[in-house]
Amino acid sequence: MKCEVTFRHMKASDAVRRYVEEKADKFVKLLDETCDCHVVLSVDRHLHCANIELITDGSLRIRGSDRSSDMYASIDAAVERIVRQVKRYRSKIRSHRELSHPGRELPYRVYAASTNDNEEPKTPQIVRQETVIAKVLDVESAVMQLDLLDTDFLVFTNAETQAVNVVYRLPDGQYGLIEAHASG
Repeated sequence: MKCEVTFRHMKASDAVRRYVEEKADKFVKLLDETCDCHVVLSVDRHLHCANIELITDGSLRIRGSDRSSDMYASIDAAVERIVRQVKRYRSKIRSHRELSHPGRELPYRVYAASTNDNEEPKTPQIVRQETVIAKVLDVESAVMQLDLLDTDFLVFTNAETQAVNVVYRLPDGQYGLIEAHASG
């Protein structure tokens, strides 16, 4: 497993780096596939922050973060969050079949809006662009992936219809699904 540790607003410490790598070995034991671990350790005012992201070969992303007054405690709590998520993922995946279809890449763009009301309306400018890989998933797997990522939406290719879909989280905790169909 490749473990990448980044220190922000603090001195890099070999002892902390070794501690993180030792804790990250738990993930290898839990997951059957190879994975990469990206860890960002930082100090914000008086709190020590640990942000950990685990990326598997099956394109599963699991994130865990914690803040506390002790860096080692923050690392332990973030690792435990990821371990709980991996265990939950493993229990759910047993009832789902794996799909081996490649995904589609979709551009993701953010447009800048005008802040001054007196100006004439301008055409939007692209200020950031990302490529999203729309993995082939069924709807249940997409909802499970959305829970594991702890994000608000997930773009995926529906395994049944081969159309690009978006599953998103509603304010009441339920989920919504957007099915994209070509016009015409």
